[in-house]
Amino acid sequence: MVGMAELESMNLANQLIRIGLRLSIVRSMTRLGTRILRQWWKEAHGVSPVNGKLPESVLSFIKDKSTASRLSAFAGMHQLIYGTELTAKSLLTTWREFQQICGPLDINAAYFAARDVKARIVVLSRCPKCNATYIYDAGSKHTDHCPFCDSMMIPS
Repeated sequence: MVGMAELESMNLANQLIRIGLRLSIVRSMTRLGTRILRQWWKEAHGVSPVNGKLPESVLSFIKDKSTASRLSAFAGMHQLIYGTELTAKSLLTTWREFQQICGPLDINAAYFAARDVKARIVVLSRCPKCNATYIYDAGSKHTDHCPFCDSMMIPS
């Protein structure tokens, strides 16, 4: 017999697979087995899931000012709504709301943005000039300043 919590996990996993979230992330967020997740991926996408190493951080997805601003906006939205909570449901809900407001965003990049803010791999800073919240990392040329107005952050 399947309990309600397990049904919810299965439903969330199925939705996350359909939108392309990497299976190892789906597995860690839902605690469902690899075999069923791989089967669902193949049914949803018609091909086997991608294997290979996951990116180390959200910075792997940030290649320009545009992606820096989009991922910053997502991370800020997720933090505003859910704080440091990062669950399959919070990720999916924020991602859907974000897309309705701002347009398409890779679910994997969104996950890493929320995860890295939670884990403090990167921080969300507030721009002193435009007051926007953005992903700040001093070691990246696209995140060492505000991607919305290009103001330089003076770390405190």
